[in-house]
Amino acid sequence: MTGIQSSNITIVLVEPTEPGNVGSVARAMDNMGIQDLRLVRPCEYFHPEARMFAMNARYLLRQAKAFETLEEAVKDCHLIVGTTARQRERIKSLTSLHKLPELFAEHKPGLNIAFVFGTEKSGLNNQDMSYCNEWISIPTFGKSSSLNLAQAVLVVLYELSKLIHGEDALIPREIVPAPSGQIEAMKSHFFRILEKIGFLRHTSSDVLWVSFSDLIGRAKPDERDVQMIRGFFNKIEVSLRRGKIVEENED
Repeated sequence: MTGIQSSNITIVLVEPTEPGNVGSVARAMDNMGIQDLRLVRPCEYFHPEARMFAMNARYLLRQAKAFETLEEAVKDCHLIVGTTARQRERIKSLTSLHKLPELFAEHKPGLNIAFVFGTEKSGLNNQDMSYCNEWISIPTFGKSSSLNLAQAVLVVLYELSKLIHGEDALIPREIVPAPSGQIEAMKSHFFRILEKIGFLRHTSSDVLWVSFSDLIGRAKPDERDVQMIRGFFNKIEVSLRRGKIVEENED
């Protein structure tokens, strides 16, 4: 763990030209729990297109701060990380995004960190580059070396999330099996339907009960699974009552 916290992370977009990209960036930030969006000489960032792409993250567009210069935007930040698609002559040290932990290894926890993304067409100009004290690049392996602005922000934030939340963030939620009472009620429900459609006349119910119980035991459904399955059973029963399911004639 690096001591980095979501509250210490700022995303800065310099001269974004497409409202849809700004909206998509806001959505990516909301996905990853980052709240501080700053814009330098932006396009109309509360444009209908931006709001459409932001989805539930429109609140980030409303609270975004706009600045005339990058200098103003990052004046309270200790570490200003510029992003680039390629090595530039002015950049003395460029870190691959894969090695992001190494970038923060030497910096104390609690620092305000800004990640700066340049305009869609040309990135950061020389003046804006001068405010950055670290640089990262996202490796690509296809014919195109640059990513869409919102894609680049999302990839960086995903890598950051692993540092902020640690490996535990990547572990799926623990599945808690439904209580035995719910499982047995679901099994009984199933067998009532089998009886209604005449299936049990052709099959030993005891043998089938054991086999079905074994299957459910291996599956270990949780409460939501049981509710979903019983919902299916209820629909089948309604259809049976309405005569939409016709029993097969006995052989």
